[in-house]
Amino acid sequence: MTQSATTGTPGPFEVRLEPHLHAQPSDQPLSASIESDHPPRRRYECGQYDECLKLAAALNWDSFTCRGCSGEINETLVWRARQSTKKDSVAKAICTFAPVQKFVRVEPIADSKEKASGS
Repeated sequence: MTQSATTGTPGPFEVRLEPHLHAQPSDQPLSASIESDHPPRRRYECGQYDECLKLAAALNWDSFTCRGCSGEINETLVWRARQSTKKDSVAKAICTFAPVQKFVRVEPIADSKEKASGS
């Protein structure tokens, strides 16, 4: 099952277990109770999966999930991951991200013509 890029929000999402989930009966593993009620936690076929792995490693997450993800990367997480790799030499060595694109201001054509004519 794949999600279209129009559903969900940009991911990945850090897995944070709620305290009440730790109180599962001993005969049923915690992972089984979580997985049985929800879609798969990982979308291995996603084109962004490797990038999400790097984000999780750079941000030192124990785990992440693809549930609810639109298949796009959350740019705030990328920024946080870049900042984190500046402080962590191991993360810097194994987590490489695309360079930041610089914004170049382009003057509107109408303004350029007015300045040239002296108006």
